[in-house]
Amino acid sequence: MNNKFLIGGVMVLLIIILAVGGFFWLNNYIYNQKQGNVGFQSSYKDATYIIEGKSVILVNGYSEVEVTPGSSSKIITKYFGNEAEGDLNMDGISDIAFLLTQDSGGSGTFYYAVASIKTDSGYQGTNAFFLGDRISPQTTEIDNGIVTVNYAIREPGFPMTAIPSVGVSKYLKIENGVLTEKSVMPTFGMSQKMLINTPVQFTDGLTIVLKEINDSHCKPGMVCVWAGELSPLLNITGGGLGNMQKEVRLGTTTAKIIVESGYEFNLIGATETTATIIVTKELKTLGKCYIGGCGGEICSDRQDIASICIYKEEFACYKTAKCERQAGNQCGWTQTPELKTCLDSSK
Repeated sequence: MNNKFLIGGVMVLLIIILAVGGFFWLNNYIYNQKQGNVGFQSSYKDATYIIEGKSVILVNGYSEVEVTPGSSSKIITKYFGNEAEGDLNMDGISDIAFLLTQDSGGSGTFYYAVASIKTDSGYQGTNAFFLGDRISPQTTEIDNGIVTVNYAIREPGFPMTAIPSVGVSKYLKIENGVLTEKSVMPTFGMSQKMLINTPVQFTDGLTIVLKEINDSHCKPGMVCVWAGELSPLLNITGGGLGNMQKEVRLGTTTAKIIVESGYEFNLIGATETTATIIVTKELKTLGKCYIGGCGGEICSDRQDIASICIYKEEFACYKTAKCERQAGNQCGWTQTPELKTCLDSSK
């Protein structure tokens, strides 16, 4: 009789244990389903990223781990910012790209670009792309699946105490789940954001460098004739110019569009450090060149162009010179040795 009660008690206890265990298993299963699969998080600031081959788990954008077990030195990884939102894997869902910093107790602060892919299960972090030590981040953008990270570094040979002043752009793309660097060449007709001293080369070899941005805005407390503007100065070479170099000065008010050497430069906007332009090639057929001016001293693509009738001896040199299109597709006098000698002797 006692054995029957004992067996019954054991059975009841087993049933209770199975019921409680089943309850907790089911509850944990439901919780995990709500939270998403392993490796996926509801926030990109709580995802896992691979930095220099090691997994770094962020909690609210922060991670702190020992350099070695038991060490007082810590490797601290932080969310920096410079977020950009856009579709990186072409699944129709907006993803996030941003910058992280990492310090390991030394004097360096290392910057990385990362991406976080959004899925129905949450965010999945990528590997980190190294940008540099103590750089000066500018902007991060996503366009057509490509992450563009703009930042400044120090000039070669300058100490780390120097202020970063050389603009750099990195173009990153996710391929087979890996964030990798891509070489992206700008195309004509598309907007291009330019940083100071950062060369941009187009598909035909045209190279543009933003040299400076002049700010002539009327300063507070001053009385000005006009409100002023931001005026980017571009240095152009290559392409249709060949080895020639020319400067193009645009303005947010006075010179938004300038045509030079077969290219149209359209200023879309400017800040104190950047200029956004659209460059297109002129498609019009180049006409003939004409000689004009009171003394026949002007070679241009306009007929009957006038000038002040002040005679100079050098004007006689142009009577035997060739008025034709030059290397930059502009009309001008062909600089032959004979013309140069004549001009020099007339001065």
